[in-house]
Amino acid sequence: MSTHPAVLINILLAVIALGLYAVGSYRFFEDKHPFLVFLVLAILVDGATAVLASFGITPTTQLPYADFVPWRSKLFLTHILLATIGFFGFIGIVFTLWLRGTRLPYPKLRVFQFRVLLPVWLVGEGIALVNALIKALFRVRIYDYI
Repeated sequence: MSTHPAVLINILLAVIALGLYAVGSYRFFEDKHPFLVFLVLAILVDGATAVLASFGITPTTQLPYADFVPWRSKLFLTHILLATIGFFGFIGIVFTLWLRGTRLPYPKLRVFQFRVLLPVWLVGEGIALVNALIKALFRVRIYDYI
């Protein structure tokens, strides 16, 4: 099995976004500055990854039977829903922090974004990462089975 290394671009970008979200979310949860820069970078990388992947700008593993978006897959829809909720949730948090300032206590927001929003995004993005890795390694798209 040979996979062109360029197909790993989206996987690498997703892993970078994951790291940035995790660090930024944890730092915000613990009130360790700077956290906003990590969250903004995570949003930018996540948004770029989504646009590049959805428009087919970055290469992906080509499968002869899978040249369509798997809208009938419950797993694909779960990925889209959870990753989108997390993405826009973090955008809302960043805007809140920009408008109201980063020095306020935000006790409920800190807990919510770390214990709810981050795990929601992680599950959504994790589904896409697992699919991309399995597709690259085994030439099978899990969205076609679930």
